[in-house]
Amino acid sequence: MGTRANNDVTAGARSIMDYCKKLQAESGLTATEFAAECGFSRNYWFVRARYDAPLTISDCERIAKVCGMTTQELFRNALIGEPSSTQPYCYGLAANMDENRDVESETPDD
Repeated sequence: MGTRANNDVTAGARSIMDYCKKLQAESGLTATEFAAECGFSRNYWFVRARYDAPLTISDCERIAKVCGMTTQELFRNALIGEPSSTQPYCYGLAANMDENRDVESETPDD
C-alpha cells in the first residue's frame, strides 16, 4: 500500500523558498512572470511561496537556470548565505588570500 507524500515545509525548505522569493524580487519580474519563466503555473508558485508545499529539487534546478546560477549555488546561498569579500566562497581560496600563508615556509629550521 502506498503512502501520501509528506508536504511539510521544513526549516531548510523554508530558507530555500525565501531565497527563491528574493531572487524573484531581484529579477524585476512579477511573481507570475517569474513563475512562467521557470515553467511553473501561477498557482504552483504561490502554493510554494505560502509554504503550503515545498519546492522540489527539479523546481530549484529550473529557478537556478533562470537566475543564471547552478543549483549548488542556489542551495549554498539559501542555506549558508551568499559569499562576500569578507566571507570567501571557498576555504582554499581564503588560505591563498592569507597574507601569512608563506610564513611557515620562510621560517628557518631550529
